[in-house]
Amino acid sequence: MYAIVLGILTVFPAVLGFSGGPPDTACADMFPSGHGPAGQTIPAPYSIQLSAENYAGGDTVGVTISGTASDMIKGFFIQARRADPSLSAVDRAEILGSFATIANTKTACANNAALSHSAQLNTQTVALMWTAPSAPAGHIKFYVTIVKARATFWVEEESMILQDPTAPAIATNVTTTPRPPQPAILIDTAGCGSTKGCYREPDNCACNSPDRCSCDYLLTWELNANKVAFEMAASLSEGDDARYVAFGLSTDIQMGDDSVIACVASPNDNFVSVYSYYNNAGETPGSGSIFPRVACNPAFGVDDCEGYFASVNGRRLIQCTFTRDVTVNNDMVMSFNRDYYLLFAKGKTAGETVQKHVFDHQHGPLASKLPINFMMKKTYSGRASYPLVKAHGILMIIAWVLTSSIAIIMARYYKNMWPNDKLCGEKVWFTNHRTLQISTLLFTIIAFILIFLEAMGYSQMDAPGIMVAHPILGIIVTAFCVINPVMALFRCHPGTDYRPIFNWLHWGVGTLAHILGCINIFFGMNSHKSGTPWWVTWIMVVWILIHFIVEITLEIHQCCMHKKNKDKQEMFEMSKKSDPRGDLTPTPEPSGRRFKTFMLAFYVIVTFILVAVMVIAIAVS
Repeated sequence: MYAIVLGILTVFPAVLGFSGGPPDTACADMFPSGHGPAGQTIPAPYSIQLSAENYAGGDTVGVTISGTASDMIKGFFIQARRADPSLSAVDRAEILGSFATIANTKTACANNAALSHSAQLNTQTVALMWTAPSAPAGHIKFYVTIVKARATFWVEEESMILQDPTAPAIATNVTTTPRPPQPAILIDTAGCGSTKGCYREPDNCACNSPDRCSCDYLLTWELNANKVAFEMAASLSEGDDARYVAFGLSTDIQMGDDSVIACVASPNDNFVSVYSYYNNAGETPGSGSIFPRVACNPAFGVDDCEGYFASVNGRRLIQCTFTRDVTVNNDMVMSFNRDYYLLFAKGKTAGETVQKHVFDHQHGPLASKLPINFMMKKTYSGRASYPLVKAHGILMIIAWVLTSSIAIIMARYYKNMWPNDKLCGEKVWFTNHRTLQISTLLFTIIAFILIFLEAMGYSQMDAPGIMVAHPILGIIVTAFCVINPVMALFRCHPGTDYRPIFNWLHWGVGTLAHILGCINIFFGMNSHKSGTPWWVTWIMVVWILIHFIVEITLEIHQCCMHKKNKDKQEMFEMSKKSDPRGDLTPTPEPSGRRFKTFMLAFYVIVTFILVAVMVIAIAVS
């Protein structure tokens, strides 16, 4: 019966939110990741009131967020930023002043200038006090993200403008000149290895024209005096809805502490801009407090920026060119005085602010197989491999799809199959069950250790939605896997009063561990570091269906044979009593033995083949 539960839980996972406040990655776009794919577009049923219309340096201003009895506030995130649209994007993105904390709130973002809930609220009104910077910083607006329910929220709701009397008035008749369309960029890959250096994924791909780009990622570079000229392109299917491509310079193949350049297509007019970032460990590009995003700027070593974005033949193409100084006098901009691994990513945007990159083996994120020398005209390709992650996944598949599954089938349906045979001094089913489950325990513990070595501790899963549950489920499964054999060591003898309690506990812990283990394998397959090809997930689905069918078939067969085997056993017991030599008479074989033997052989062979295919696919990918 638990196969049904396994199938249901596999198909319908939950999505987790942040009841303790937004993560640091929300500082740039104020989007509450983990709450849903998009905020509400209808007018918000909330108001934002200010206690003053003007401010001076160091003033305190009251900010009140109000809802109604039917529109309570479960969470919020508030920032004060400059309101003048004529200012640069960097000036308008700076978070100003500070908020005084109240109950169930905490400060956030650079300089603790923002404020959010720290525990789930359920209030109609939130009254806050904001202290202005010591020197006036221009006209101010308060931007608030308000959460009504996990999937119902409004992003960056705006207050009235808090006026700075010392600043020029905001022009009300400013007109925006449409940006001219950008011409397509023709990237010549014929010169790769001779006139320029190149990284291509897949190998030997080309982006010679907008309608003929076969590269998931393409980066070319050419040294010219003290500058390096770059060309970057990425192609992906229309349904992925990506609007940026980025590459990072890294001293290893792990994300974090990387110098990043991104080509970002505006959702309004598809105009591609080039931005520099410094990616702190564990943060979305551009959210780092050390070096937030900077538009194409010679002061940061980036100049001569051009871009192009188009949707052609059902695919999106993002291209850009720019130059980077070989040496930059900034600790957060890596100079080309050494080799670096390339880290590629692409994904969606909020305005022109990049969001979390897509997560899959085909589209990334991707790390180069080898470190790159940007002073050389060489051709590179290939993805970095994460052997400890692969070994972890392979061992978990062997443990929970192969050994544990067969052990459970043996214990559930084959206890009476070989009544007169012994294996290692025990009943055949028990010896097989114990051996297989000990193997499951060993494989799981080894896999558990390997992934901790890879993550250097507990893994903060860098993935959206339910994927964050992968390390949590892994710890739970490993704990259950250890607990169950320990319970078995202290089990009551058969026939004693407490034996049924042990039987149910042993079955429950083992079944729950098996279900969670199989579900977690699906999550792990979606990790880009596992390198799992997309079709392997469907092999896992096929195995789930086979396991379900085999269990249902054996369950029905067992019900059909129950009365017949019961009568046969009762007749045998009666004959033993009437025959002085009854104790020497072999126990009769159960009815339906041939069918069950066939089902066991079918299940073991098919499971072994499917596991072998999955293991080989992950190992060589």
